[in-house]
Amino acid sequence: MDIKLIFVVLLLSLIINGCSRRVAFGNCDFRVKSSECHQPPSTIEDANLIATSYTAADKLIQDAIPILSPQTNLLVTSIADIDNLAYTTTFGRLLGEQLATRFTQRNHIVTEAKFNDNLKLIPRNGEFVLSRELREMEGSDWADMVVTGTYAISNDKVYITLKLLDFTTSKVISSYAYTLPKGQNTLSLLQKSFWWW
Repeated sequence: MDIKLIFVVLLLSLIINGCSRRVAFGNCDFRVKSSECHQPPSTIEDANLIATSYTAADKLIQDAIPILSPQTNLLVTSIADIDNLAYTTTFGRLLGEQLATRFTQRNHIVTEAKFNDNLKLIPRNGEFVLSRELREMEGSDWADMVVTGTYAISNDKVYITLKLLDFTTSKVISSYAYTLPKGQNTLSLLQKSFWWW
């Protein structure tokens, strides 16, 4: 085969392969959060999100005894993206809701952030409750402790870290870390969302 023909074929191959790839910041695991990366359907089986959230809440409660009592006023935040604490997704908000549900089932007092006038003044993203503005807000004695946390996305798992904090001092009372497989349902919950409630 002529050397020029081989060169032309190789050059065309490089051009075609280069044009077929979308150039964007970060790898696919990062860009999936902003819906910029469309991965093929996952073959990984999802975990039971409700069951794992309830187990996590039970573990936080167990490790906080006797400091945490049924009379303790709790605030449960959305779980934030570890790379941007001012950002969360449907996944993070759903985890927060499920944790709050479990604490309520275990007879703890949980303040509903959506109907609290004080919280309406704070941007409702990620770990908003840890902001200095909220801690310094007048009349914030409705919360004694706060449940908050972060998640991080890897190739096939989501790593979640939860903490039960003293509201005034931010001292960690108990903590729990676990992973979830990144199945198709979990992946869809991690996509960028434009609505808070």
